[in-house]
Amino acid sequence: MPTSKTGTKAPYFFVETEEFKLEKAELAALKLANKVSVLSKFDNWYMSVTKTKMRKDGFGKYWTYHQ
Repeated sequence: MPTSKTGTKAPYFFVETEEFKLEKAELAALKLANKVSVLSKFDNWYMSVTKTKMRKDGFGKYWTYHQ
């Protein structure tokens, strides 16, 4: 989790996309993150997208995917 010099933790959340191509998936995830997050309305906050390899089980919990 990103931490500032003062010890403040940066907010983060997960968005999920169904796109297969990386470029389209990044654009879809960024659009969804900007739509959902209130922080996107402020000029001093920005969104960054990071691809993670995770799987969601039947109960909605995310697990790290190793193969």
